[in-house]
Amino acid sequence: MPEAGVSRTLALAWGLAAAPQRGPKRELTLERVVEAAIAIADAEGLAAVTMQRVAQTFEFSTMALYRYVATKDELHHLMLDAAMGGAFFAVETTGDWREELGSFVRQLVVGYRRHPWTLDIQLVPDIHMMPGQIRAAEQGLRVMRELPLGPDAKLGVLSLLAAFARGQATVEREVLAGAATPPGTRALIEEAVTPAQFPQVAALVRSGVYFGDPASDAGSPGAGSAAAADPVDDADEMLEFATQVLVSGLSAILSQMPEAPDAAAPPAPDPTPPEAYEAAEAELREHIELRKRTQRRVRELEREETALVRARDRAKEFAKAYAKRSRAQG
Repeated sequence: MPEAGVSRTLALAWGLAAAPQRGPKRELTLERVVEAAIAIADAEGLAAVTMQRVAQTFEFSTMALYRYVATKDELHHLMLDAAMGGAFFAVETTGDWREELGSFVRQLVVGYRRHPWTLDIQLVPDIHMMPGQIRAAEQGLRVMRELPLGPDAKLGVLSLLAAFARGQATVEREVLAGAATPPGTRALIEEAVTPAQFPQVAALVRSGVYFGDPASDAGSPGAGSAAAADPVDDADEMLEFATQVLVSGLSAILSQMPEAPDAAAPPAPDPTPPEAYEAAEAELREHIELRKRTQRRVRELEREETALVRARDRAKEFAKAYAKRSRAQG
């Protein structure tokens, strides 16, 4: 059982919730349940993920699935952590924090593109405490390890980048899902948005960029031939441009600090891939062993509690019988 104040979802995510003592536990695991739910969401969207549908994947009853996840919201949050939790990417070490930070942002957006249904899941505070999100945070903070920023500032930058990636992916999905602007709507906006009232927006309306047309200005992001009108290509270009703006802005701020990143000491070398693998494997084994010990102790305490309850009940019955005999004898 999770500690007081720890949600069941968080305990499940970290492997600290006791495994079910009944049901098809040998054939089914929480990890397989989450993987099956992700596969359904990838193919058909989040709305298709129901407890009944996931249970049917394993030819089990819906009630059997409830032994592993208590609610659909709980399942959704476990899916989000597994799909977007940093295990799917690794930022390559280049020695240039700007490149690495840009790569971190781009890979977050790629994760949302692979699993667009994650954008439909409402974020809750526990999400940021789940193991996958901690791994993702580790990636971002590792990139910033040599920057002259305090812990609060680094977390602030990390939150900004995560919010940007989610917002960028949301806009991309809406644009890709939307149809071209109807001619009537376009004509209305062109007439209503006059240069006198909206000089800046009107210029974009007249050029067609406001409606998603390719930019004609060669110096603008997304400029090019008609082929550049491909929404996917345009999204990639805008993502690259926006990422450069974010990273350049952070670089400009850091350049005003006493110790600019360029003047800082060279970053400490990362462990080699074999060393990183061995460390991760050792940490995983330690975590699994801790979970097993915790679950064994929980079961021991449950048995002790059951024995104490039975002893209490027997003592209670004995006391009642003793009192009854005493009244009868008196």
